[in-house]
Amino acid sequence: MQTQIERLRAYVDENREKMLGLWEQLVNMQGGSHEIDNVNKVIDFVKETLEAEGVECRVLDSKGSTNVLVAEINSKAQGKPVLMCGHCDTVFPAGSYPANPFTIDEEGFAHGPGVLDMKNGIAQMCFILIALKQMGFKDRHVKALIVGDEENGHVNGITGELLLQEGQGALCCFNMESGRMDNCLTVGRKGGMDCHITVHGVAAHAGNDYLKGRNAIIEMSHKLPLLQNLSLYDEGLTVSVGVVKGGMASNVVPDCCYAELDIRYKNPAHMEYIKEKINDVCAKTYIEGTTTEVEFISIMPAFAETEANYRLLDYINSVAAKYGYPEFGSIYVGGMSDAAYFSTLGIPTVCSMGAQGAGAHTKEEHASVASFFERWIIAMSCIMEAAAFEENYQN
Repeated sequence: MQTQIERLRAYVDENREKMLGLWEQLVNMQGGSHEIDNVNKVIDFVKETLEAEGVECRVLDSKGSTNVLVAEINSKAQGKPVLMCGHCDTVFPAGSYPANPFTIDEEGFAHGPGVLDMKNGIAQMCFILIALKQMGFKDRHVKALIVGDEENGHVNGITGELLLQEGQGALCCFNMESGRMDNCLTVGRKGGMDCHITVHGVAAHAGNDYLKGRNAIIEMSHKLPLLQNLSLYDEGLTVSVGVVKGGMASNVVPDCCYAELDIRYKNPAHMEYIKEKINDVCAKTYIEGTTTEVEFISIMPAFAETEANYRLLDYINSVAAKYGYPEFGSIYVGGMSDAAYFSTLGIPTVCSMGAQGAGAHTKEEHASVASFFERWIIAMSCIMEAAAFEENYQN
């Protein structure tokens, strides 16, 4: 009689080409976060793939952005569900690559748009649900939440609210985001948001009516150093002025100036703190007759580095060690992910469970094929043995 690990390794051997094939199909379906129709086609494809294997699926309307897919098995099982999450959008709009860009090189790395970030994680989640179903696993409710607008911070919809609703009461969460080459799992991330600031002035001919003008660029220039200086770097709070646009010609006093700020924060309390400080800076007028508008968008909560997250990491490492895999390190990073939403609910959460690789958000993006299967086996084992986490690690 096969042991559990033998069954999982045999499953990989028997289904290797199917698993790689799904990963390839997902990468070849190009679509950036703002291309709602393209990304929804990916979500529909995943839904059809899973439903064909008997996995229960629901599609949620995010009210202005891409859909959210809820895929689950054993939805009526007793006990707390195990969550997986990830996103099927990329930073690359359709056409950024030629048709059918997925390739595997001689060194065993896969290439293509989103091959690391994070189409591999979507393929892993699909085959976790499919394999659990095929193996007759009925011990626990397992739910995957797949979104299509993570890369733009869920800017135009209510995806974040839907994740919070669907995550309620979970035992733990595995975010199948891009795996790191240093074999660390992410136990915390900064939160962040974009801030758009627009100064309105009065246009005038720079030669004939100079004094009539109200220079929006100069008004903005008074504010920008003050905004940048709101950073509390030692506390993990940064305000970065990344884009400034203004004016139309040198002989016209500019009536508009626009700036975009990137804000990151480690402390969840700093989200409201920095909003208040930015509004205070922008409320002060230096050139009479100008006005300033402030808009906060793409708001992502901080993924707090909690004891619960470390307990989940300890559990994952116990499973990895038991089956002869290297233990994972831990890391806190500045980049954001949807893991934050589940952490805010108090759910033990780790991120970066997907295949290992590098070059995310660049044309050099690549992911290790060997780790794609290894991480799948580890995640499967953790889910199948989740009762041990509940009993020995949760409290």
